[in-house]
Amino acid sequence: MTNKEKYKNFCSDNNDIPIFSKDWWLDSVCGKDNWDVLLVEKGGHISASMPYVLKKKAIFNMIVMPKLTQTLGVYIKYPKGQKYYKRLSWEKDMMTKIIKQLPEFDYFTQNFNTSITNWLPFYWNGFEQTTKYTYRIENIELDELDNKFETDIRRRRKKALQLGVEVVESDDIETFYELNTMTFKRKGIEIPYSFELVKKIFESCKKHNSVKMYFAKYDNQIIAVNFLVYDNNTVYYLMGGIDDTKKDLGGMDLILFDSIKYALENNKAFDFEGSMIENIEKYFRSFGAVQTPFFTITKINSRLLKLKNMFKEIIK
Repeated sequence: MTNKEKYKNFCSDNNDIPIFSKDWWLDSVCGKDNWDVLLVEKGGHISASMPYVLKKKAIFNMIVMPKLTQTLGVYIKYPKGQKYYKRLSWEKDMMTKIIKQLPEFDYFTQNFNTSITNWLPFYWNGFEQTTKYTYRIENIELDELDNKFETDIRRRRKKALQLGVEVVESDDIETFYELNTMTFKRKGIEIPYSFELVKKIFESCKKHNSVKMYFAKYDNQIIAVNFLVYDNNTVYYLMGGIDDTKKDLGGMDLILFDSIKYALENNKAFDFEGSMIENIEKYFRSFGAVQTPFFTITKINSRLLKLKNMFKEIIK
């Protein structure tokens, strides 16, 4: 049995593996033959795993993040009742064994899941870390939700309801992509993923009961949309879009409220898939979400790429 075949069974048996590390997710965003996985096995059972995507760019072998995938990283199964000291030793053992199996690469970058707080084994092997942030809402009662919002969110939501904006669930992937594209056009940039990729993710998530789209509707027009994906523990705000001419109607505020409500009602966290962009960070924070760090782990082995990076730093 290949590593990927073993990993497919492992994913089926372990519901707490994040959606972005699931075999079927990687099949959707990369193609079945364009990713692989490293495993640590003990006594015939998998104790740790790390999927990865290896791409050839010019002369370089690059391990990179797939499109529309927030995190990958190491997933570790811990023995029951393990004490903290032993847990750190276990993490060191698992991560070191994963690192030793990595294929030859010139450049490595992966975002690790928020649950991974110890990256020391990677540091000891020459990797570097950058801390990034997402925003999450979890462990609160639904009744408390409205009180967590900033005044502007509450005001816009109230205004939208008074105007008759309504929220509907939809499977209309064409309309979603149309409004999603508008958001990029407004910023003067080309949308970085194709309709075919979004459709493929939607169909695959639908098959695995892991997707939901909320649309805000006003006067028979769709004015805001979002695309949520979810696993056993978390609902992720993967993408969104808004009709710029109707953005003051509060449609996005309404659908985000219903999205967070859906997460809390199903005992899941809501993850905004945070942003390092200042105005987006402020918007996510205004929903009362808690800033949550995650690690981007990188390593450059190629001397040529190291020189290129040094040159970039000098001319900054």
